[in-house]
Amino acid sequence: MKKTSSSPLHPFISEHTMKKFSDLLFTNRELGIAHNPYDQELREMTSIEQGDLDTLYKSLHEDYPGKVGCLAKDDLRNVKNLAIVNVTLACRAAIRGGVMPEISFSLSDALIQSVEECTDIETVYQLMTALKYQYARMVSEIKNSRNGKTARDENYHIKRCKDYIFTHLHGKLTLTQIADALSLNASYLSDLFHHCEGVSITEFIRNEKINLAQNLLIYSDYSYSEIAAYLGFASQSHLGSQFKKTVGMTLREYREIYGVKK
Repeated sequence: MKKTSSSPLHPFISEHTMKKFSDLLFTNRELGIAHNPYDQELREMTSIEQGDLDTLYKSLHEDYPGKVGCLAKDDLRNVKNLAIVNVTLACRAAIRGGVMPEISFSLSDALIQSVEECTDIETVYQLMTALKYQYARMVSEIKNSRNGKTARDENYHIKRCKDYIFTHLHGKLTLTQIADALSLNASYLSDLFHHCEGVSITEFIRNEKINLAQNLLIYSDYSYSEIAAYLGFASQSHLGSQFKKTVGMTLREYREIYGVKK
């Protein structure tokens, strides 16, 4: 009688792959090789989720038994794959910590592209460490701005409102437009947002646009008028006045000080 498996293979997972898995598991047991402990990974990701830079530092520098997995035969490709796994884990930890998903995912995309551009192993390892600190800092900044309020405490409608604002920053945004998109009364949404966040929706939108303008001034070659149009400001002078009011510098001053020299 033909023996049947109690857990048949998924059609996209071949018997060859499962044989590799079985052989690897057997070999590692025979040689006493173990992966790095899961609790150490949890400490790293929890540190990012909590925006705790001190604990993250300690976790990254602690000694532990075991070794990281082998994800490719080529050494550089193997480290790049490990870095991509770390980006993915850190990205999700940051979202759990309160970073807006679109921001976290976009940073993840950029980081993975940077990983792929690396040409030596040491640079990949440096980037792997830096990205964890970057995500942890983002969470830390959010938690500090919330005065102790956690991501779980955030109102459902406010979270949806922020998500909508972020995905529509590249244009003009009005309270009515946002309220209609969320199927909420505009006055109710306005009062709720101010109660939960301590600022008006208009102020929040302006601050988010200014934050994005700062990034564009640092990393892009767009002209001031192009940035103004891109972010839905009436004119370059309108952006300039709002920028100076918020940041304390003109657009030119900010770019000259912080812009990446190419």
